[in-house]
Amino acid sequence: MRKNLKTVKTALVMGMLLFSVFAAIMPTTSAGTLVNLSHATNISWSTANDTQEPLVPRGEMRQLELKIEYYVTAGPVGKALFNLLYNNRQVNIRLEIVEKSSWCTASLAKSTVHATTSMDHREYSTYLNIQVDDDAPAYSLGYIKIKATVDAIGPIDAFVEEFDLNFQPAYLPMINNELTEGNSKKIAPLGTAVFPIEIENMGNARTKVFLNVENIPEGWIAIVTDEVTIDEGKGSKATAYLTIKPPKGFGYHYNEESIRVSLTPARAENIQDKGAKTYVTVIVESRGFSTPGFESIIFIGALLAVAMIFKLKRKK
Repeated sequence: MRKNLKTVKTALVMGMLLFSVFAAIMPTTSAGTLVNLSHATNISWSTANDTQEPLVPRGEMRQLELKIEYYVTAGPVGKALFNLLYNNRQVNIRLEIVEKSSWCTASLAKSTVHATTSMDHREYSTYLNIQVDDDAPAYSLGYIKIKATVDAIGPIDAFVEEFDLNFQPAYLPMINNELTEGNSKKIAPLGTAVFPIEIENMGNARTKVFLNVENIPEGWIAIVTDEVTIDEGKGSKATAYLTIKPPKGFGYHYNEESIRVSLTPARAENIQDKGAKTYVTVIVESRGFSTPGFESIIFIGALLAVAMIFKLKRKK
């Protein structure tokens, strides 16, 4: 047994000496090609992630799994040397976020992934926590650049490389509305109430807002601007108008009604990509006498009266 162990040790020593002599007499390029020991790493999204689904702005911090592939490359001589001395050694893969889109927040769950050296492709994983800000432009290409570093081990060269991981923010269909002249008005039965509705785009893309009167009391007329388009960016606004006419039947009126208008935001480039409805409600009070059509009767009566007065004066 001791004799066999001694023989193995001698063979190892002789092998190392022969390799050293061989490497010394060979040109540097040839020796490097034959040995060519190096770490290799690749980083990508895990197939378990649905990264094709855009990330919702203002959403919760989302945890995405990163797939880290690690292996060792080697030339013919390097392969033998690796299998003899460096197989299954512990190695640390250090990860660092070095760059990212300005409108996202990202952090790594682990900055170091522990692996073992192998010429077989082995997979490891860690998690990336990511959140998209509300000003992220809808469906633009976001990125996170991660640098992977593996230190040299003996003749195995160090590895440093950066990887770009891409994703997309979703459309945020958010608007704010304001009745700039208040939400109630008093008018005469033959009058008209007009309510300007100022709409601000709080989302992250050019937005169309569709307006609709949800309830019209009997005898009333209510018309609203069908749609407005608002440019992208906070502070972008447009104004729609709600016009209301009360009943105008003959007699005294004392009517008060509330009218509700719905507003539905949608991405201007694809109106199927829409958000939830919001509502504004206004109150109109109509008070006073209504004499529809009497103006012309009074006018004709006045003409007849003038004619009669003129005729009586001629008879005198």
